[in-house]
Amino acid sequence: MKNVPAHAVISAAALWLFGIASTSAQPRPEDQPLPPPPPVHAEFKFDFGPGQAAPGFTSVQADKVYSVEQGYGFDFGSKPAGVARGGGDAMRDGFVTAAEPPFFFSVKVPEGNYRVTVTLGDAQGESNTTIRSESGHIHFADLATKSGVFITRTFYSNVRRPQLPAPPPNAPGGTIVHMFLAGEAESRAWDEKLTIEFNGPRPCLSTMEIVKDDTVPTIFTAGGSTVGDPRRGPGGNWPTQICQWLKPEIALCNSAEGGETTKSFITGQRLDKVLSQMKAGDFFLIQFGHNDSKPQWPQTYTEPATTFKAYLHVFLAETRCRGATLVLVTPMERRSNGDTVGPWARAMREFATAENVPLIDQWAMSKEMWTALGPNVGTAFADQTHLNGYGGYLLSKLIVAGVRKNVPGLAKFIVDDFKDMEPAHPEPAPGYLKQSPGPGAPARGNRGGNGAAPAPAPKGADN
Repeated sequence: MKNVPAHAVISAAALWLFGIASTSAQPRPEDQPLPPPPPVHAEFKFDFGPGQAAPGFTSVQADKVYSVEQGYGFDFGSKPAGVARGGGDAMRDGFVTAAEPPFFFSVKVPEGNYRVTVTLGDAQGESNTTIRSESGHIHFADLATKSGVFITRTFYSNVRRPQLPAPPPNAPGGTIVHMFLAGEAESRAWDEKLTIEFNGPRPCLSTMEIVKDDTVPTIFTAGGSTVGDPRRGPGGNWPTQICQWLKPEIALCNSAEGGETTKSFITGQRLDKVLSQMKAGDFFLIQFGHNDSKPQWPQTYTEPATTFKAYLHVFLAETRCRGATLVLVTPMERRSNGDTVGPWARAMREFATAENVPLIDQWAMSKEMWTALGPNVGTAFADQTHLNGYGGYLLSKLIVAGVRKNVPGLAKFIVDDFKDMEPAHPEPAPGYLKQSPGPGAPARGNRGGNGAAPAPAPKGADN
């Protein structure tokens, strides 16, 4: 008999036990997901700049700095300028802009999904605005208006906190997401605010309405640093940039973080956090492989044919029992364009076929695209593994094309004018990637917007 590594025996045994449990165990009342918490109503109306506030709106002058006690205001050292235009329309008689964009506006809110509606324009001048929310999720780029023209745009943004509902007495579990990377706890992804960034050559914000709306479907995303939002800097990975291709009828919550694997995402309470918000009709897009492939990380390494697929079973079972849809996204290949994550991508393909799970084969598309870029492939990367904003933009378009092809339930939320991009013909970088990225996260304990120095961007954990 050939020698069999101990870890292979353990993995095989774990899979066998998982199969027995999944086929023979009968559902019990205590195994059912907890009911969703009661809805919390939150609604805000703001009228910016000089002039009379419209009825029912709160007047916000350019010097209104965010504080926890006040609950709203301009944040992260923003210094917008108020402009008065006069006239009889209180909704358009003034606005705020910035000589040096961007400026940030934050509102203290409970976690959940928020419908945000903004009015942009200038009664006596042109405007051009790019809108992002939270950790840089881009919703609109280059919204231009001519003099005297105003436009209204709506989008959804998700706000979350790291806390979890406490388990019952004597029950295992935790009350907060485990964070091991420096700077994550201070990121805008976890703070108590909804933060909206206004950028572009001349952003002109007149009014804003914010309404909590947890009835809309949510796209949850999970993975490592090749999926997570950036600490600072323009662009970001595909979840950071994908909102611009979605209709204002769905929200996105990016739960990915550097260093995570299929195993650590579960053991670190991150999956618990996603499941605490997940409801029927939601979507869960997961991309793992870069860190799962590291045998030098013994506590989180997974083998593609055994433990990796076993953990995929956990994601699938937990998602399906809540009436949501799991979508597998194979990991993009590294800059070397070899086969560094190919075994995990192929394992995802096999799992998707066996379990009838929608799959977006980003690995195959990325290899074709890196080949097409040839000697210019470095323009899409920050290092050998991590993308820059341009790389994230390219992959966001490929992911949306994959959704349109393979996930019909989600495809209906793609904007009507989205144009597919072939991997063999990468588009040039969009202009918004050159805009100022704004400040980093505030220092620990400084949740107000008093202009604290930006925190340095942590090094990515995925290599």
